[in-house]
Amino acid sequence: MRKMTKAVTFCAAAALLTMGASMTSYAAWQQEGGEWIYTDNSGSMVRDSWRQSGNYWFYLGYDGYMVRDQWIDDTYYVNEDGARLTNQWVYVDEGTYDAPNSDGGWFYLEGDGQVATDGWRTINGQRYHFDSDGTMDYGWLNDEDELYYLGDENDGAMKTGWLCLDFDPDDVPDDGDVSMVLNYGDNGTWFYFQTNGQAVRAEEDDYVRRTINGYRYYFDENGAMVTGWAAVGDPEEGDATGISTLKYFGGADEGQMATGWRYLYDNPEDSEDDNYDFSFSVATGSEWDGGDGDGAWYYFDNSGVPAYLNSNATTLSEATTSVNGQRYFFDQYGQMQSGLLGIGLPDGTIVSAYFGADDSDGAMKRERQTNVYDDDGERGTYYFNGSGENRGAGYSGDRNGYLYYNGKLVEAEEGEDFQVFEVDGQLYLVNEAGRIQDSNRTYRVNGEYYYEYDEGTIYRINDDRERLYEVTSADARRLPSISYRDIYYL
Repeated sequence: MRKMTKAVTFCAAAALLTMGASMTSYAAWQQEGGEWIYTDNSGSMVRDSWRQSGNYWFYLGYDGYMVRDQWIDDTYYVNEDGARLTNQWVYVDEGTYDAPNSDGGWFYLEGDGQVATDGWRTINGQRYHFDSDGTMDYGWLNDEDELYYLGDENDGAMKTGWLCLDFDPDDVPDDGDVSMVLNYGDNGTWFYFQTNGQAVRAEEDDYVRRTINGYRYYFDENGAMVTGWAAVGDPEEGDATGISTLKYFGGADEGQMATGWRYLYDNPEDSEDDNYDFSFSVATGSEWDGGDGDGAWYYFDNSGVPAYLNSNATTLSEATTSVNGQRYFFDQYGQMQSGLLGIGLPDGTIVSAYFGADDSDGAMKRERQTNVYDDDGERGTYYFNGSGENRGAGYSGDRNGYLYYNGKLVEAEEGEDFQVFEVDGQLYLVNEAGRIQDSNRTYRVNGEYYYEYDEGTIYRINDDRERLYEVTSADARRLPSISYRDIYYL
């Protein structure tokens, strides 16, 4: 702010010279004892009044002498040459008894010489606010239920746009308090002041959204830009943890509402928002494991709501989220999950679903997949449904001549050549590669005749290829087990 400087003294000196030059030509102005007086037509001294000389006004005091360097009626100010100042800033030290406010501060004298009071003024293109005494306001200002920031005590100009300030939400500043201006990276609090100087802020215990330069931001009741995880929305049906109330707004110097994919080290549990009640869903059965400092992938829709496992889902399709034509699995806390997962359906069955290795994109895998590792590190081949309501679920039965159970390829044990397995009530004879044997012939195990397949029926035979008995469910080998990374119950 350009306040009163040496230029003011220069102008005042010029006023005195002008007055001196002009006073010699006006009989009414006279000098007495080195001081100026003004006499009326009767020759009497004029007292407690203004008189003009040239372009300047001067004040005659109670004794008739011209007043210098003094406030007049708490409204005007005359400089050391006696000239009334106009369109000038004046700084008053604390304790100046004749000033409009003895507490001191900056005052502005308008075009008519009166001190600006009670409201806003535009001065040299900047907006300033003055109290009822004319003192320039600074720091924080609440005016007609709107919040402004006016800089420090030597500034006072109304701020607009983004401003980063040192701010403690537990010790909200009062009117006139000054907050230190910080820079990007100083871990300050960002505020946005509109072109009219009003801070964007919400009602008490609420948030308000604003789109600024194409980005969506939220602000709290103090006008502080929201960062991190914040509960700015209402819970959706089927949200077991409150995750749908949250949106993510980045670090201290970001604030843009997240959309699309984000890899975050900040987790919902880390939210400092008192409006968010972090809860654990017993129904889904998966304990929170995101608080160990590891990062996780999240996906936010165009409204900023993170994808999550809906507790109303009853199928694998309903339990996954479609993003750009691919389906992904997010847990009840919004974290994308990869690897081989078990999905517990309402009927009590558990189906397999595979979302790629840890270093993959996490998209649901379909049809035949090789080199799939379960949670025990065992590698296997799997087949997952390619379409339909159970798209992505592990397939059970004959697929292209191979036997699968809950997605996993069923193979005879190494060295056994052929074994019988039962899947969904059907008996199958398979070799060590998992291929189903359905040719009407006999089969050897370890060099000896052991099985015969005949029109869908499997017989146990001796080395002379004589049928001993028909193979039943009791003769079937145990199906392979699957070790899931985690099981989620719908």
